Amino acid sequence: MSFWEVFVVGVIALIVLGPERLPKAARTVGLWVGKAKQGFNSIKTEIDRELKVKELQEQIAAQKQNLENQMGLESLNQAQQDMNQLMDDANQSLTTSNSATDKNTNKSASTSNDKPAE
Repeated sequence: MSFWEVFVVGVIALIVLGPERLPKAARTVGLWVGKAKQGFNSIKTEIDRELKVKELQEQIAAQKQNLENQMGLESLNQAQQDMNQLMDDANQSLTTSNSATDKNTNKSASTSNDKPAE
């Protein structure tokens, strides 16, 4: 409200209420306005809190999803490493087995060649 609007309301209140009741009415109106402002500020604060809580919940959900995605990738990487280790172990076992078989074959061949023919 502008200055002139407040001035007009004050003059009308002075005429209607008179000089005896005007100070009491002004105090009462001031208290109501103060209570209304306090109520609006309380509502505004509560809405701000709710918005912050909702924003935090969304951030937590996003972080949770991010962590779940990372955990999924980590478990896939771990599974891949385990598979690579198993394949390396299998290749090493096959190599060891093949070299042992080759040595046995070579020994058998050399012992059969060393025997005199009858």
